[in-house]
Amino acid sequence: MTVFNGASGRTLILTAVLGLGLPLAGFISPSVADEHRVTGEAPGAFVVEDGRVDPNTYEGYIAYTRVCMACHGPDGLGSSFAPSLIRAAERRGWADFAGTIAAGREVQPGQVMPSFADDPFVLANMENIFSYMRARGEGGLGRGRPKVIESMEEEAEALREEAEALEEEVESDDTARDKQADD
Repeated sequence: MTVFNGASGRTLILTAVLGLGLPLAGFISPSVADEHRVTGEAPGAFVVEDGRVDPNTYEGYIAYTRVCMACHGPDGLGSSFAPSLIRAAERRGWADFAGTIAAGREVQPGQVMPSFADDPFVLANMENIFSYMRARGEGGLGRGRPKVIESMEEEAEALREEAEALEEEVESDDTARDKQADD
């Protein structure tokens, strides 16, 4: 079993800067050993066991494929116009990763990472996406859709239902706003 928690270096992000109200704290990089234990709820924590992952990392995969893959390529490897998010998660750490998702970033003129500050699905899954990218980079998680560790399957089902309900709520709000704008 491979379990990691945290990111490279100690990091603290100010909630006021992002305006997201997310639980953000510093965290410590893992030591090198055959097995690591998760301590706390720090962003970037993940479990990989025989190619299977914990529910949050799985939800990170789902969110990544729905929102990020079109630009950043399959499995976070990057594309001709967007960088590898695996390397970004390793080099930049949680604070910069979350800040870029929330605020966007202009890489160079004409090449822009858009802000996802108005997308509740993305904001709710930022930590999960970060965990998925870290698992791909450090945890021996291969390409493709991972499976959830059997003992954690019920939790994964509950997370999927919550995500679907959130997506339906967002779609309903968008439809109501569009109808109101038409009136």
